[in-house]
Amino acid sequence: MGSRIYVYPNGSLFIGSVTEKDGGDYLCVARNKMGDDLILMHVSLSLKPAKIDHKQYFRKQVLHGKDFQVDCKASGSPVPEISWSLPDGTMINNVMQADDSGHRTRRYTLFNNGTLYFNRVGIAEEGDYTCYAQNTLGKDEMKVHLTVITAAPRIRQGHKTNVRIKAGDTAILNCEVTGDPKPKIFWLLPSHDMISFSNDRYTFYANGSLSINKAKLLDSGEYVCVAQNPSGDDTKMYKLDVVSQPPLINGLYTNKTVMKATAVRHSKKHFDCRAEGTPPPEVTWIMPDNILLTAPYHGSRVSVHTNGTLEIRNVRLSDSADFICVARNEGGESVLVVQLEVLEMLRRPTFRNPFNEKIVAQLGKPTVLNCSVDGNPPPEIIWILPNGMRFYNGPQKSRYLIASNGSFIIYKTTRDDAGKYRCAARNKVGYIEKLIILEIGQKPVILTYALGTVKSISGESLSLPCVSDGVPKPNIQWTLPNGYVVDRPQIHGKYTLHDNGTLVIKEVTAYDRGNYICKAQNSIGHALVTVPVMIVAYPPRITNRPPRSILTRTGAAFQLHCVALGVPKPEITWEMPKHALLSGARKGWMPGSELLHLQGTLVIQNPQTSDSGTYKCTAKNPLGSDYATTYIQVI
Repeated sequence: MGSRIYVYPNGSLFIGSVTEKDGGDYLCVARNKMGDDLILMHVSLSLKPAKIDHKQYFRKQVLHGKDFQVDCKASGSPVPEISWSLPDGTMINNVMQADDSGHRTRRYTLFNNGTLYFNRVGIAEEGDYTCYAQNTLGKDEMKVHLTVITAAPRIRQGHKTNVRIKAGDTAILNCEVTGDPKPKIFWLLPSHDMISFSNDRYTFYANGSLSINKAKLLDSGEYVCVAQNPSGDDTKMYKLDVVSQPPLINGLYTNKTVMKATAVRHSKKHFDCRAEGTPPPEVTWIMPDNILLTAPYHGSRVSVHTNGTLEIRNVRLSDSADFICVARNEGGESVLVVQLEVLEMLRRPTFRNPFNEKIVAQLGKPTVLNCSVDGNPPPEIIWILPNGMRFYNGPQKSRYLIASNGSFIIYKTTRDDAGKYRCAARNKVGYIEKLIILEIGQKPVILTYALGTVKSISGESLSLPCVSDGVPKPNIQWTLPNGYVVDRPQIHGKYTLHDNGTLVIKEVTAYDRGNYICKAQNSIGHALVTVPVMIVAYPPRITNRPPRSILTRTGAAFQLHCVALGVPKPEITWEMPKHALLSGARKGWMPGSELLHLQGTLVIQNPQTSDSGTYKCTAKNPLGSDYATTYIQVI
């Protein structure tokens, strides 16, 4: 009968969670084949309405951020159901026992025994809590008032509350605050404005500190940090003193800056003296003869503009002197001295060597790139590096230096220094540039050469290649077996040296054998390769001889074979009975109808009795000769 009522094997009946409906008569029946037996039992229920034990109205105080727990124990029959009403009207019971707001830590939990638990209470948890106990016979309730105790804000008071900075600097005013709950922080400015967030001039930090960027004299005054929470407030005051900034002339502060300048006679000249400072400085020009001109000033030939620029019209030779600009305010003064030189005529810059150049440098060694320039006034030299940076001159610890003659010096050359450098020269008349390409030197390397011994046949041309690489481009020279050196592209007798380094030997002989040495050399170093050459040559030898005698009839053609071997290839010559010679240089049909083939075969097409006699075949080359004779009888 469901999970509430259960019959045990021994016949006992169990009823769980008894209600008022369970009162009445119960009949237990025991039965088998022999008969029945039974017993009647009556259950009387003692029902009580719900009642909260130890009920009272009480107040409870908890520190802000601490845990809060309140018990609500009730009795009754049936067992009462416990529920709580929170200050915001939320009702929680056994069905909804905990906060389901989705936060990592639950705000409250209701336990089965009626205890309500809050984790880290805040101001929102303050108020009346009501516990309800209810069953079918009645309802009871109990109220609890929770008060959350907070800590008033407290600002850490440092010893330094007077701050003194220079105009243009950044002032930082600290305001470290403690309090529970976390206090709200804002600042009161000397202008009585309130600030609690960052803007262009002020930076408001999360810990409450305030920074004032690029402070001005007007920023001087009292700054008050205010911290507030429900328990109270606290304040801390700073007194900020912004002092004046010494003047800057053309963006620089210096006691005395000397600048050289040139001008052409009868021209107009401007000298800039742009002064900045806090408060704004006063600009005065001290002219030759100690004449003082304060900006602004306008004269017939000399003017001082409001921005401090000195203008001289119709410059004279007598204006070659020092002109002194003085910028002064409460913070101090800066001085600019302009040493003017007046020239009669101007010449635009010109390079002494106007052509672009290519320079090869050695790694780790100093490299000098020349840039000699003429002009009037003397031109300013600017070097533009491969990365586009303009180099005027650098500190003494720099890797680069521009010498007094305009040359660009690299103290210790690296591979990164390779590239295109531009030397620029400018004066009042013009501007010119020149390109200088810097390459890092590379020791020569011979890329291709014959492997092992090179063999050639006597009488033929022989080519010995020697392709090399290096920076700068290496020069090639060949040393012959007899010690003679061919060191530039040329034709020397039977030897020809080409631009690509190949050595050609025409009509080699046995005397051309030996070791040939190719040397590739540049300013960085050299490389060598030795090529052994062997010349194949032997004297002629007739291998297919004609018969010693031949008998033939008039008009019956016959052939005389004369095949010879030799290196170089032998030349075949036939001597006729009448001492006429027939050779390769005179091959073809002869008046006597003799024909000599390329292979050395002699053909007599229409022999006559007058053609009888001794025919001699001679094979000849530069190393020697061989011959064979045949007697022909024509009948």
